[in-house]
Amino acid sequence: MQAQAKGKEATKGWIADRAKPLLQSNPGMTAKKMKDHLEHQFPLKLSYNKVWEGRQRALEGLHGTWEDGFKMLWSFKAELEATCPGSIVEIDCKKKKDGRVYFSRMFVAIKACVDGFLVGCRPYLGVDSTHLTGKYNG
Repeated sequence: MQAQAKGKEATKGWIADRAKPLLQSNPGMTAKKMKDHLEHQFPLKLSYNKVWEGRQRALEGLHGTWEDGFKMLWSFKAELEATCPGSIVEIDCKKKKDGRVYFSRMFVAIKACVDGFLVGCRPYLGVDSTHLTGKYNG
């Protein structure tokens, strides 16, 4: 059996190139499983951190960066409102003290789903008769 090389010649880019097909067939593959798979396939001893960074690079190559996804939110909102008129799409962003804007949350209600919900639900009136006891009476 051939002795394993240290793996210093395996760069993050090299790992990312081999990780892309693995992530396409198994998107939930962890860095540890990827490390085990690559070490089994190639005679190398890889560090977990290098595999993790290569995996991150591969994911960015497949799906883009988080920043790219953030920039596409408004295009997604406009496209959804154009193709499904009456839908509600709200994007909530927060501004940090240094002026940077970051995504906080998003609400989407597609018109057809809202209409189906309203048609399928019967009217309901509920009265809560629970009395507050203890420290806060009411």
